[in-house]
Amino acid sequence: MASLASTNDKSKPASTTTTTTNENVDTITDSLKQQKLSSEDNKKKSNDDSSNNNNNNNNNNNNKNNSNSTNNKNNNTAVVAEKKPKRNVVVKVGMVGDAQIGKTTLMVKYVEGQFEEDYIETLGVNFMEKSITLKSTEVTFSIWDLGGQREFATMLPLVCNDAVAILFMFDLSNKSTLSSVKEWYRQVRGLNKDAFAILVGTKYDLYLKLSEKDQKEVTKQAKRYAKAMKAPLIFSSASHSVNVNKIFKILLAKVFGLKCNIPKITKQGDPICMGY
Repeated sequence: MASLASTNDKSKPASTTTTTTNENVDTITDSLKQQKLSSEDNKKKSNDDSSNNNNNNNNNNNNKNNSNSTNNKNNNTAVVAEKKPKRNVVVKVGMVGDAQIGKTTLMVKYVEGQFEEDYIETLGVNFMEKSITLKSTEVTFSIWDLGGQREFATMLPLVCNDAVAILFMFDLSNKSTLSSVKEWYRQVRGLNKDAFAILVGTKYDLYLKLSEKDQKEVTKQAKRYAKAMKAPLIFSSASHSVNVNKIFKILLAKVFGLKCNIPKITKQGDPICMGY
């Protein structure tokens, strides 16, 4: 009996151990289930976060693409704007007349805005350029000044050929230079029949010092010549900046067929500006 009791005592704890083991198994199983659920939740959350990140990246890429597209469009527009070139037109202008009447002085005054009394007399041909902008067109005046001595008459074709306009010039204080205009006009028309003619009287400041009778005679003869030449008549002074720019504004209007808004001046004694 004692032996049986001892055996029973040993087997009872074994049963208790087995029960405890089963409870542990259940606990471990529950823990594993919770870990699995937690892992699945974390994985789902991670997938959601990854999906959100991908969406954000896609949105950022779309915004970047849109920005690049806008920039490219703006750049293309800028390129198109830059590629639109200005139209360039060269207008050749000849200047003829007797020596020492102020042709070079007027040319330098217009091109450089300067006046010098002591210019060296032109020997042969003098040449200068000035560019202005007319709307979307850049106009370059190519001005050719022929020395007034008769020995340079052989160079007249260089000045007149291909010229769009010719300035026939004379000294308002020297009537003989006005009389010479007829011969200059005849020679020029033998070389160029189509150029616009403009009759320009220089040294208006000296003209004002003439007697009223001489002023009247010069003005009357100049108007008669201008009418015969079908040319505008302009009295100018480079030293006092009288009508210098107007000469080329009227010339520009003639060449391009533009309306000329310069007020006409016809009264004797005033700086005549008429015939356009």
